[in-house]
Amino acid sequence: MRLRLRLLLLLISSIWRKPIKLLDESVLNLRVLPNDIDVRKLSNDRFLALMDLGRMDIAFRSGLLKSMFKNKWVPLATFDTIRFRYPLKAFQKYQLRTRIVWWDEKTGYFKQVFERKGRVVATGYVCATFLGSNGPIPPDDILAEIGQSSAKPGEPEVVAKLRELEALIHETQAEKLES
Repeated sequence: MRLRLRLLLLLISSIWRKPIKLLDESVLNLRVLPNDIDVRKLSNDRFLALMDLGRMDIAFRSGLLKSMFKNKWVPLATFDTIRFRYPLKAFQKYQLRTRIVWWDEKTGYFKQVFERKGRVVATGYVCATFLGSNGPIPPDDILAEIGQSSAKPGEPEVVAKLRELEALIHETQAEKLES
């Protein structure tokens, strides 16, 4: 993550912000800073880095950070995609909305939406997991560790399609290694 100062500020502000459940929506109010832009707009790679902040906000405010340190869990995004609709220009304010929409036996799927004045600027989906000393930590174990439980939502169609794409990409990576 290249946004270390913003991450530090997010961690500090999480002390005063209202705690949330792991499956609640995180909303971050942000502004495009000069180091976020390429020539005139928020750079494509910065969107993905900012999405890390949305997921970390959920971890901080849900009480997961303590468990991450105690169990030496490392967060890892394994697959992400984003659809851009409108640019964000220097100094514009916007919101980043982040929510876990589904999970399987080892990963969680996040929907992350950038909005400006109520208009969707970009929508991203991220497949992420926590790695422990023995590999990925099942989401049910994470919920139990922080004392939360939740009924698993039905798999959204978009997640099913993303899983298909992820499997196809994984398959082509294996082919490349074999040739």
